[in-house]
Amino acid sequence: MTLPWAAAALATIFAQQPARSTPPPRPDSPFSHLITNLAADARAIASPDTLLVLVAGGAGALAVHNSNDQRTYDWVQKQTPTSTVADLGNVMGNEAVQSGASLAVWIAGRATQNVKAEALGADLIRAHVLNGVVTTSLKYATQRQRPSGSNLSFPSGHTSSSFTTAAVIQNHYGLLAALPAYAVGGVVAYARIRTNHHWLSDTVFGATIGIVAGRAATRHNAGAWAVTPVKTPGGVAVYVTRTSTSRTASPARR
Repeated sequence: MTLPWAAAALATIFAQQPARSTPPPRPDSPFSHLITNLAADARAIASPDTLLVLVAGGAGALAVHNSNDQRTYDWVQKQTPTSTVADLGNVMGNEAVQSGASLAVWIAGRATQNVKAEALGADLIRAHVLNGVVTTSLKYATQRQRPSGSNLSFPSGHTSSSFTTAAVIQNHYGLLAALPAYAVGGVVAYARIRTNHHWLSDTVFGATIGIVAGRAATRHNAGAWAVTPVKTPGGVAVYVTRTSTSRTASPARR
């Protein structure tokens, strides 16, 4: 299955790849430093900006758990009995589908020597590894009961996987480019409630974990802001510039 975000991302990447007289350095394989990168990304969760997202998402999940979990579940269950949207969301949010699409982006970029696609795919793989470890660990630690009666409800793995992809795309191409992927994440969250797999708070914190994983695994792509005063004929001007770091360096050395 070709996911909408994957098709859009690939089309944008390959259309915008500039011609170069000297090819840029290619990123290392995301599998060459898997454990080292995972440890570094896990530590990055403790960075101030990432912790802020985690705390805000945790507070939001706690708030809806206390007041809206059952109410939202009851409302969703009253919707159309057979929902194509729910069926589609369950497929799109599957970790195997999300990870497979990430691997496809990396392979396509590597095969065509498209550094942007290869770097995006590498970061997606790296982020999904972190998300999978964090989400699975929380599931077994909390053992929350699903609406269907089984365990491992908290947090929603389908939702966290979808939002991981969206966060990585946002880091590479900005919020506007990532909006379709975030919309997919919303559909996935709805689907998981609709099919009795999760409560609203599961999906809220799942989305939070996904965003955190995406940000932590791509923190090396953050740019640096510089403020420079400049003398002008009419007085003084202040230029604010942002320089982005290379997305093609080896993940282990970023």
